Amino acid sequence: VSTQSTGRMSRPIEEETDYVSSSEESSETEKSVKKPKKTETKEILVPKKPKKDKSDKKTAPLPERISQAIEDKGTDLSPEERLLNVLDELEATEEGLTSAEAAERMAKYGPNSLPEHHESAILKFLGFLWNPLSWVMEIAALVSIILIDYVDFILIVFLLLLNASIAYWEESTSGDAIAALKNQLTPTCKCLRDGKIHKELKSTELVPGDVVLLRLGDIIPADSVLLKAEGDGLRIDQAALTGESLPVKRFTGDQVYSGSIVKQGEMRAVVQYTGANTFFGKAATLVDQATKGEGHVHQVLARIGYFCICIIGVGLLVELIVQFVHYGDINKINFNTSKYGNNESHYPAVYDQNFCTAVDHCETLNNALVLIVGGVPIAMPTVLSVTMAIGAGKLAAKEAIVSRLTAVEELAGMDILCSDKTGTLTQNKLTVADPLAYGGHDPQDVLFFASLAANADNNDAIDLAMINFLTEEQQAERNKHQILHYHPFDPVGKKTWAKVKTPDGNIIHTCKGAPQVVLDESTNRKKLAEKVEGDIDKLASGGYRSLGVSISDENGKDYQMIGIIPLFDPPRHDTADTIKACNFLGVSVKMITGDQLAIAKETAKLLGMGQNIHSAKVLKDPGQDLVKLCESADGFAQVFPEDKFDIVKHLQKKQRHCVGMTGDGVNDAPALKKADIGIAVSDSTDAARAASDIVLMSPGLRVIEEAIVGARKIFQRMKNYCMYSISATVRIVLSFSILTMVYNWYFPTIAMVFFAILNDGSMLTISKDKVKPSPEPDEWNFYEIFGIALTFGVYLTVSTIVFFHLAYKTDVFPDHVGVRSLKEDDEAVRGVMYLMVSISGLATIFVTRSYGFSFMEKPALVVGIAFIVAQTAASFLGAYGLNGYPARRTPWKGSGWGWVLIAWIWSAIWYLPMDLLKFIVRGIVKGRLRLFRPSPATSKRLVAGHPFAGDHPKLEEARISQAREFIHNPRQSIEVVTRAQREEIYRQSQDRHRTCLLYTSDAADDLLCVD
Repeated sequence: VSTQSTGRMSRPIEEETDYVSSSEESSETEKSVKKPKKTETKEILVPKKPKKDKSDKKTAPLPERISQAIEDKGTDLSPEERLLNVLDELEATEEGLTSAEAAERMAKYGPNSLPEHHESAILKFLGFLWNPLSWVMEIAALVSIILIDYVDFILIVFLLLLNASIAYWEESTSGDAIAALKNQLTPTCKCLRDGKIHKELKSTELVPGDVVLLRLGDIIPADSVLLKAEGDGLRIDQAALTGESLPVKRFTGDQVYSGSIVKQGEMRAVVQYTGANTFFGKAATLVDQATKGEGHVHQVLARIGYFCICIIGVGLLVELIVQFVHYGDINKINFNTSKYGNNESHYPAVYDQNFCTAVDHCETLNNALVLIVGGVPIAMPTVLSVTMAIGAGKLAAKEAIVSRLTAVEELAGMDILCSDKTGTLTQNKLTVADPLAYGGHDPQDVLFFASLAANADNNDAIDLAMINFLTEEQQAERNKHQILHYHPFDPVGKKTWAKVKTPDGNIIHTCKGAPQVVLDESTNRKKLAEKVEGDIDKLASGGYRSLGVSISDENGKDYQMIGIIPLFDPPRHDTADTIKACNFLGVSVKMITGDQLAIAKETAKLLGMGQNIHSAKVLKDPGQDLVKLCESADGFAQVFPEDKFDIVKHLQKKQRHCVGMTGDGVNDAPALKKADIGIAVSDSTDAARAASDIVLMSPGLRVIEEAIVGARKIFQRMKNYCMYSISATVRIVLSFSILTMVYNWYFPTIAMVFFAILNDGSMLTISKDKVKPSPEPDEWNFYEIFGIALTFGVYLTVSTIVFFHLAYKTDVFPDHVGVRSLKEDDEAVRGVMYLMVSISGLATIFVTRSYGFSFMEKPALVVGIAFIVAQTAASFLGAYGLNGYPARRTPWKGSGWGWVLIAWIWSAIWYLPMDLLKFIVRGIVKGRLRLFRPSPATSKRLVAGHPFAGDHPKLEEARISQAREFIHNPRQSIEVVTRAQREEIYRQSQDRHRTCLLYTSDAADDLLCVD
């Protein structure tokens, strides 16, 4: 029989998977296990095997002893016999272990965790040197060593090692924090020790022989064998192990595996294997598996990296063709008639610049290194990784643990948040009102019978409420009843029931659950249907959930509904403010709940949410446009787990939506996994945490508001750096290619290495910059990023060429300022060109980092200090150079402090218009500025899934301005008014203290006004 798994324990893991039955095989197996034929079992003849030395047997490893024992006793055993064999070999009982026994076994077998394979520090460090941008720099280092340019080779290698060292240090530091967070994410279990249940024992502390309690939503902490129990056994989701989509049934004596999820039922099990001996230790690798995903930021990094490489490649190709083909022949012909005559020993380096005479004397190839070293944004992978790691650490400080690092970037783009109601928007602390009784029963009897179908050990909110609201007399009476079997709640059946023995020896069944389910299964449903439905609607209109209660006799078939218990789950105190904050940040919050439609609407009213809430039945209507319906809805009620999954799926069909989902129960897990950002709230089940990208450690949604703002700050830092790095690449490649091809002028590679070290080193501080988050969900708008970056790159190229021409070909500055002439002075002009390129290039980050005027948004102190330090060093290099080094190639001499001042002033003058260029490009990209056609009178755009239209384009600007203020002062007053007051509100909107927005939906057109 397939479920007789203990007979195959000694086989390798690869052989274990073939015995897990399909759904059809499971049904046949269930029948065979439910009714074992004891007479057939007794007749089985087990071939005798040679006896082995018991002393050797006891000293063998525990898994081998168990497998050997079962092999000795045969495989065709009844479930009870298999269980007894396992208990015997484990030297355990169904009462569990004592603390002393557990400590002894922990010392012998070790913790219940997989061995951690620590990555080699050397391999981890070398990994930061293995990416396309590093490859280009490594090629540059190889070319420099071929050209026998040892100094450049050493400096390029130093630049590579510097970036790798910083990335390694930051990741190692964040790795320590992640390890600490991993301990917080370690699943806990309910374990029987010393005769009592420990509800929060870490799964890593389990040892073979422990008895654990398995219930709905639990991740099975170790390979275990189910103990005796009445009922239908457990339904186990083994998809993570076997890929099966349907849960399988497991009964007494069957083995269940670590990492599986309990979907239905409740049983005790004895731990059989732990740690490395388990079938699959998923519980110990939750965090590792969750962080392996690749997010949008990796795709963006690849696109930008390959773009920069292509720009450099094209620039190199064109420059080499021009220099070798054109200037090489001209210089060679004209040089013999120069003043140096035919004595080659007197020839200066310029003679060989355009045609190579030796590997150590080929200036054209050596100058190509300038484009490579200066153009490659070598620090980009380091800056982006460090930015996300530091950001994740800051989120962790706010009790939001990121289990997948790239989720930080995706959270910044989230525009729809689907939130489960119970336990997320509400406190999940139920208050019981006076029960409603039917059929002549007393209201207190209704509560009493409901408490018999409850189990306090489950820590379930409804079960605890049923027990805690009993009177002392009822508590004493309940203790006299013996619960023979308890069937826990499952999200499909939506009920719990118990088989109870009364003090007088009678057997009864009690049931509690969704009132419609309880009513449908009761024999008096026709008589009570109208009354019950009316009571449910009346209670729901007041915000009360209803819990139906029924009882039956010994047979457990003919149930009689005896009443309804009203339950009230109050909203969390901060939920309303958090929802308003999310809406103001452009995130639409939708309520997803299994409660009645009236309850959902009443709760939404208390929280200030919209009333456009639908029953989940509309999701089954083939005539509905489900995508549009899900976008416009404020929530859905009476949903099942598959409905939550479908809602998220429909919202994701339009690529512009980035959907987040919050939840806490096992029924939320599929939707959490499907969502772009799955968020498990505080006190979530292990299954919900395993399916999530972010785990909240504090109750409520306030931390989500803070996480959104924090994620958008992280996104802004990455976006700002990307625009800077692209503009720097374009500027370096265009500027020095043109200077070489037009003026036949060369720049020393060593100067560009200094430029990369100082400027790229300064950019590492951008990960700690002080930025203003976007008032709207962020996205990687490549039209804006590349548009602004290319504009800056070309603009600064023009600045560089004009400055070079005035300094190198004219005496404009000496005539008007009084500095020494650099006309045709190749060596001295290199100093001032280095400084001007360094200042104007690094100053670009102040423009890209600001949304408005750069001089009005102060950077972080560390960014300002890094700029000052880098440009102070650059000023000294510009003033003094390297005293003519490298003499045989491109001598670099200083230009003097007069030219240093000119370079600073020139850079400042060209810096001022860059903000205006940014505004123009951004306006063109976003459609706010049209150069060739008039702008319409109204503006429309989609914000958080809702069409937004203003009576005037300035209305949208006002919303963005107010949203920015809201980030710093989030508790502003918000009110929703009808369109009937539109003219009055529009007049009020002209007041600078009030902003009004028109939201259009299928239900109505509403104006949102903010003071």
